Amino acid sequence: MRSIAVFLAGTCLALAAPAFAADAPLYSAPAEWVVQNGGPLPAGDAATPWLLSDQQILIEADKRSTFSDHAFRIQSADALRNWNDLQFVWHPDRDDLIVHRLQIVRGGATIDLLAQGLKLTVLRREKDFEQKTIDGLLTGTAAIEDLRVGDIVRFSATIVERSDVLAGNSEAMVDVEAKPASIAQGSVRVLWPQGLPIKWKAFGKGIAPVEQDQGGYHSLTQTQPVIKQDEMPEDAPLRFKRPPGLEFSTFATWNDLSRTTAPLYATKGTIKEGGTLAAEIDKIARANRDPKARTAAALAFVQNEIRYLYNGLANGNYVPQTPEQTWTLRYGDCKAKTLLLLAVLDRLGIDAQPAFVSSQHGNLLPTRLPALGVFDHVVVQARIDGTDYWLDGTTAGIHIDDLADVPPFGYVLPVAAAGHDLLPLPVRKPARPDFSLSLTYDQSAGLAFPPLFDLSFTMRGELAARIGGMKDQTTPEQLRGLTRRALGSFIEGGTIHTRSIEFDEARGIATIRASGIGSQPWSRDEPRAYVNLDGLIADFEIKADRTRAAWRDIPLAGAAPSLIVQKLTLKLPPRPGYTIEGDTAADLTIAGIGMRREAKLAGNRLDQTETIWNSGAEIAANQLPAARAQVAAAKQREFILRAPAGFPSPAEEIAAAKKDKRLGPLLAAYQKAIDDDPDAVAGYLNRATFNIDIFEPRAALADLDEAIRREGDASAYLSRSSVHFQLGEFEKALVDVDEALALDPASEDALGWKVATLGEMERFDEAIALADDQMSLAKDKRGWTTTKADLLGKAGRAEEGISLLTAALADRPGDSSLLNQMCWLKGTRSIQLDTALKDCTRAIELTDTPASVLDSRAMVFYRLGRMEEARADLDAALKISPDLPASLFMRAIVRLRDNDREGAQADLALARLQHGRIDAEYAGYGIKP
Repeated sequence: MRSIAVFLAGTCLALAAPAFAADAPLYSAPAEWVVQNGGPLPAGDAATPWLLSDQQILIEADKRSTFSDHAFRIQSADALRNWNDLQFVWHPDRDDLIVHRLQIVRGGATIDLLAQGLKLTVLRREKDFEQKTIDGLLTGTAAIEDLRVGDIVRFSATIVERSDVLAGNSEAMVDVEAKPASIAQGSVRVLWPQGLPIKWKAFGKGIAPVEQDQGGYHSLTQTQPVIKQDEMPEDAPLRFKRPPGLEFSTFATWNDLSRTTAPLYATKGTIKEGGTLAAEIDKIARANRDPKARTAAALAFVQNEIRYLYNGLANGNYVPQTPEQTWTLRYGDCKAKTLLLLAVLDRLGIDAQPAFVSSQHGNLLPTRLPALGVFDHVVVQARIDGTDYWLDGTTAGIHIDDLADVPPFGYVLPVAAAGHDLLPLPVRKPARPDFSLSLTYDQSAGLAFPPLFDLSFTMRGELAARIGGMKDQTTPEQLRGLTRRALGSFIEGGTIHTRSIEFDEARGIATIRASGIGSQPWSRDEPRAYVNLDGLIADFEIKADRTRAAWRDIPLAGAAPSLIVQKLTLKLPPRPGYTIEGDTAADLTIAGIGMRREAKLAGNRLDQTETIWNSGAEIAANQLPAARAQVAAAKQREFILRAPAGFPSPAEEIAAAKKDKRLGPLLAAYQKAIDDDPDAVAGYLNRATFNIDIFEPRAALADLDEAIRREGDASAYLSRSSVHFQLGEFEKALVDVDEALALDPASEDALGWKVATLGEMERFDEAIALADDQMSLAKDKRGWTTTKADLLGKAGRAEEGISLLTAALADRPGDSSLLNQMCWLKGTRSIQLDTALKDCTRAIELTDTPASVLDSRAMVFYRLGRMEEARADLDAALKISPDLPASLFMRAIVRLRDNDREGAQADLALARLQHGRIDAEYAGYGIKP
């Protein structure tokens, strides 16, 4: 077997071109350091494509050599189709790549692809260029020909990595595979000269490497895959979810690592006197005398004047460009920007030093060995008047008021010539909110209507700078999408018709503004209508699952720190008597989250401010029960706004608003939404829904026509069918419901409308046949049973309907819906009245929502001539559901019997407003005003 070094344009890509024997896995290493797998490959099974996965690492002072040996079986045609060419990735400025073996094992025979002259194609891909990253990595690809199902591809290579940055130190981090990884056999072996002061650390369950001294080298060998790792809750801190692995380092302490890397960020002599960079810094000094103002200006200079571009070429992944180079190039990565900022601050007389951070895993640092590879970012730590400021030149939009913000990195390693240990970052509440929301709802037209809203969403920092940069570049359609994504959760169910972006560079904030029609439904299941405004606690939950014994002591991870302020203004209909229940002033802390409310009700205007400060703190497992108890107690103190006693019902509000012409602003807002995007169907459908809700079916029909003309779907056809039905246009209703069913044949709503429409057209046989079909298919037949019973009553076959319901009740004797339908059928058809009252009363006793059943029993009392009892049931039904058209109509009939014409006309007006065909419906029962 022979090895190959990779060449490009005739030049070896290694840092040197040493000689090495044909069978030596790596020059300058002990010949025996790689343990070759010379025996037969493991058989594996059908679920194990990786037959072999070995990795061996030799650590030597400032050099690390990694040998890998893999065997992959092409188990199926699908695996063959998805096979990708082999890829070997290395950094040409500091790595050597040596490919030892490329083989196909087929039917017991080995095909040596290297011996056959296979060459690697070398590419510089820069796959992260779009993310402003240049790493210089090369990829050698091996296109294997004549690969077949059942073949085993065997490949092994060594990568030699060198670095003079670590001043003779070495480090390595090795992942170890765990079950159910599909590897038949594998191992990780790490070795180093016995005199090298390597420390090592293991992570994960089942990691127990075997240590050995041999030939002047100390080695650790760990088989893989190790046992399956314990499942951890998703909300556990990172240290509990770390995958298995091994770490190695020659750094004795974090202090040593800090001291070793400090020279990389020395600022002395890095600014050329008399140069343009020095002139820019001196300009900052002249404009700002205050140290904090100078620091803010220096940070803005680095953020705004130098664009970000990661440079991983040569030693660029560790060594920053000089400040003068960065200023000339006008680009740099976090290292270059940090060194430039340090140099600028030094010239401005500000005490500062660099600090390494792990942007994603900072809280893991105290559990790890000191190593440069655990960091992926570097920032500046400046100290002014005893306060530490953490400055990141790669972000944008940092205002002087936000300078003291603490980034969410958990721990940092300050880089100092004298050395420094890991430093936990402090928890510090920001001076300004990260996000602030101001939402004004104008519901003065009435509680039955959607409110008009004006909303502003303000952000600061990097996000504000990014949004501000988009201000003059977005198309109207892009602005619609941006606003919908940013504000959709605040106005759920609402419609935006006007939007804008504002950017205040001086204050470092961006604001998205929007106006439209919102959604603020009031609950009416109690005598006084109410709305819950408790945004602080209503949706707050501690969902941590610690029911498993193994999870009992695992804390709950904290979220990223944030400060959010929400302001709500609610303008109500002008009427005295609004009241608040709950605490107008609240200040509580639960699970590390501080919540504060200040609210004031003055006449028909409510103003409320809620502040939420999440410190990001973990919650210890033994504190979870108390935190849950706090949440439960807080939820008992709901913050509720109640309407005055005797407030009009929705139908009464609608009638009064139409009479007083108070709906103009709402209709104008719906028109604005349509004008904002005339081709979108949503605007027409939303206005159609509004007109249906205020009992204007003709107006709704026009918008539904427009929506269907643009984009007719099953829902739109069904909506138009229901409007035609309300208007008594049954032929048109049937056409539309058939279109809806053609688009969605399984729609139960559409099938129900079709049955109802056929019944109104007196096509009873078709309607009953369709109901029978659905009954035969339905698991729960009650709905279709009551529908068929009602059809039979309309068809003059009420006795059959009673028999049908009797059979259904034999299976479900306590079903209130079946009992109610029995009561209704007997009452409307005036048959078996002696038993109807028992059915009605039994249904009332069994249901939690008795309004409709009380209405049914009132019909029976009416048929029996017991008007006082009929009136009592109708009043009771309307107390529960004030706008029930059937009860309003029948109460009008009873009132007319008592010569209460004024009351009767009021009830009739509300019933007819809501149900334009109610007179015709009750005429079918033989009842007329």
